[in-house]
Amino acid sequence: MKPGKRSAQKPTPRFGFLPLATVFDSLSKAAHTDGIDAHAVQKALNLRSLFLAQRLLVALAGSDRGFATAEEFVAVAEKLMAAPAAAKVEFLFRLHDVNGDGWISRDELERLLHIGLAENNLRLSDGQVDQLIGAVMLGADQNGDGRISKTEFFQLMIAHPVVERRLADYGVSLLMPGKRARAMTRLPGGVFAGWVRSGFVLGAWIAVYVGINAALFVHAFLHYRAAGSNINVQLARGCGACLNLNGALIVVPMFRRTLTWIRESVFGWVVPADDAVNLHGLVGGVMMLFGVVHSGAHVLNTWPTFAAMVASPWTRTSQTGMALLAVIAVMWVMSRSFVRRSGHFELFHLTHLGYIAVVPLLFLHGPVFWIWGTAPWAWYLVERTLRARRRWGKSRILSANGLAAEVTALEFERPDGFDYAPGDYIFLCVPAVARHEWHPFTLTSAPEDKSRLSVHIRSVGNWTSAVHERVPELLEWGEEPVVHIDGPYGTASREILDAPHAVTIAAGIGVTPFASILQSLMLRQNDPDAPALPLQKLRFVWLSRDQYSFEWFRDLLATMETQDRHNLMDIRIFMTGGRSDMAGGLLDVAQYLLRRQKRGDIVTGLKSHTTMGAPDFDLLLEEFYRIPNLPRPKVFFCGPAPLGRKVAKTCRRLGLRFRKERF
Repeated sequence: MKPGKRSAQKPTPRFGFLPLATVFDSLSKAAHTDGIDAHAVQKALNLRSLFLAQRLLVALAGSDRGFATAEEFVAVAEKLMAAPAAAKVEFLFRLHDVNGDGWISRDELERLLHIGLAENNLRLSDGQVDQLIGAVMLGADQNGDGRISKTEFFQLMIAHPVVERRLADYGVSLLMPGKRARAMTRLPGGVFAGWVRSGFVLGAWIAVYVGINAALFVHAFLHYRAAGSNINVQLARGCGACLNLNGALIVVPMFRRTLTWIRESVFGWVVPADDAVNLHGLVGGVMMLFGVVHSGAHVLNTWPTFAAMVASPWTRTSQTGMALLAVIAVMWVMSRSFVRRSGHFELFHLTHLGYIAVVPLLFLHGPVFWIWGTAPWAWYLVERTLRARRRWGKSRILSANGLAAEVTALEFERPDGFDYAPGDYIFLCVPAVARHEWHPFTLTSAPEDKSRLSVHIRSVGNWTSAVHERVPELLEWGEEPVVHIDGPYGTASREILDAPHAVTIAAGIGVTPFASILQSLMLRQNDPDAPALPLQKLRFVWLSRDQYSFEWFRDLLATMETQDRHNLMDIRIFMTGGRSDMAGGLLDVAQYLLRRQKRGDIVTGLKSHTTMGAPDFDLLLEEFYRIPNLPRPKVFFCGPAPLGRKVAKTCRRLGLRFRKERF
């Protein structure tokens, strides 16, 4: 094989988050005529430090000779990936032994540790860095001579099960930005059982929905065909029949109070309440599609006389039809994620008020729509009336504290008679920011706190940014801003305390639903009169990009750790902006040793360890699944949709029940 060429049949195992093929291509482009240098390695592996790239090149080659071609580099990397743990420890020792004298001095360790901190975008004080170095030297330097021999380094890395497992599972991902290559285990229950537990209810409802739409379309289509109408009329009438159904169904997922009641009833397990917002969006998209085809078919049917029809006075049907299509189109476009996440959420909010016009237009346009739409829209009107009447009066804001990542911790008075369950959410209006905008937020306070409520608001748009800036200013000026509350409404999180074995996975600000759960759990543990809970084990997994985001609920977690007398909690924290490679691996080892020495985690200050990089959910959930003497865990997730789909996929493979937050 010629240098720089790659066989089409050659497999492309994962070398980091990058496939080896991608590393190979990057190295090939960056390589010089005299071979692979440190600049090429730095660029190909996305390293910040050129020195780290130099050490990596020397440690992987086993000498100063480096590599002549990218193909040679990748071949050695593949071999090391498949090597036993001893070979990987040997590689790591060479990496840290900068002067090549067969020992790792404190200065060499400190230099690589500082590089690791920079690669992980982690800022620590000099005292914290000294703690890490001291922990490694104390754990490895057995004879006290101030340096680490190869034997001592090997014993350090292999002696601790956590480190040894990391070497086995991740291989050379300790070496480069990477993730292990590992065949997924098929556990009892299988994918089908997991799909039944996680998605059967939603899938069944969608199947029924599709079937009814198809039946209505076919019935109307064939009816008008039998009557002698042309294909355009047949299409228009078929779509019209489906629009009657969807115009009635569009409002059903927005029965928030009804869905909250259903969650608590015996019907909770057969109604996909978790997916109400997604189903609302699905029906809206279907209405848009049928509306376009319905209108287009009518236009094509009258095309020969269309110009004359436009010039003549329009009928009520044509007027209401065009108005409906225009309003629904604007609402649909403004509800797309690129609008809602662009910082202009108010565009979505204001245009969605177009439903006030859509309702009368539907009844005026469709001659039989009243048969379909009267009951659901009347019930929605009842719900809106009850919500308006039950909206709690002014509640005084007590504090507004700015946290990391532009998060505002907002505390306000709890109205008399306001009852809620852990994990519930409310709609909040802050008149000082906008008098008519209502936004949903999960309550982060515990129901046991009778005096105050709290929410955590991340600045992602104009309204949330205004709250972050405006409310603290008003409090500083001595004013007393207020909030109005609509709610509470239930979520899937209500089931956590009733599950014998629960896993909560939160990403970033998605931790808010579980904050209320944790506080309630802590208060109940300290109350001797509180009824016993079915919950036997709660595993709390929190992912956040940087070290500062953990400030949001660090104090709460620290309190939970000190008061968890029954070992109910298992806290796993992952800093996803860090690296699960060599740069993060050394930090992991140092932190693990600090923990063994009864010191707090260097990132959060907690007893629980912070792991650099994103978790491997296949490994993590399989570990929870295999815990003896505990039932199959139920998984609860709150975070970005792509990550949720990844977790859901693992849950289906393991046959676990998966619930997600969306409101």
